[in-house]
Amino acid sequence: MILLYDDSFYGLLTCIFEHYYVERIQEIYGKTVFQGSLIDETRFVVTDEEKAQRVERAIREKLSYEGYIALYRTFLSNDYHKDCYILKYLKHAFKLGKKIDQYYSEPFVINIRKLNRKVGFEAHRFLGLIRFEQRGPFLYAKFEPDHDILPLIADHFSDRLQEEQVIIHDIKRKKAVLANKGRWIIQEVSSEDDKGIFAEYPIDQQEELLQKMWKGYFEHIAIEGRYNPKCQQNFVPKKYQKNLLEFK
Repeated sequence: MILLYDDSFYGLLTCIFEHYYVERIQEIYGKTVFQGSLIDETRFVVTDEEKAQRVERAIREKLSYEGYIALYRTFLSNDYHKDCYILKYLKHAFKLGKKIDQYYSEPFVINIRKLNRKVGFEAHRFLGLIRFEQRGPFLYAKFEPDHDILPLIADHFSDRLQEEQVIIHDIKRKKAVLANKGRWIIQEVSSEDDKGIFAEYPIDQQEELLQKMWKGYFEHIAIEGRYNPKCQQNFVPKKYQKNLLEFK
């Protein structure tokens, strides 16, 4: 049996609950990414907050804090099999407890550690690669991360820009962090919403001047004899550069 869910973290945890209390399952996938065949036996599971919280409490009791964070980051990854990796990991984790962190060479640990590292690295990298521009009352930034890292970077920018109204838009997933006075939510943003923000709040002359000054600074700060585009791409991969003002 393959269980499908609504792509939310609590949806995934509800599927884990189903595995232990309803029927044994082989695989779990989010409904929007599932690429099954006609012979696959599937069932959609409606997210149940109470069941999900029971599983969440069990994970926190059985695993270390780092172990729980690793699972959450794995959930945020773009790996097609991430939910299956989490299911396999938890099957062992509920038996081994915190000792599971010592099983470095087992595939069910390797997969989680690998995805945890990838997602954490990308989130850390974007703390320095988000570029805001003033649009009316908002500070607006867009980016296209490989993984769904909005929940991991929201606290950082919300805390540091408490006096600002902030929008950080993940174009690829069509959702955004909306932050104001230290509080934030994540909300879906349609193409029409995006066009509306740009149409209603165009960049003013002061913002244009600041952008021009920033690009000028970037172009002249470099030492010509040490220009090394390959080294630069190691820190700022090309796939990220299209949303960075200094590379446009």
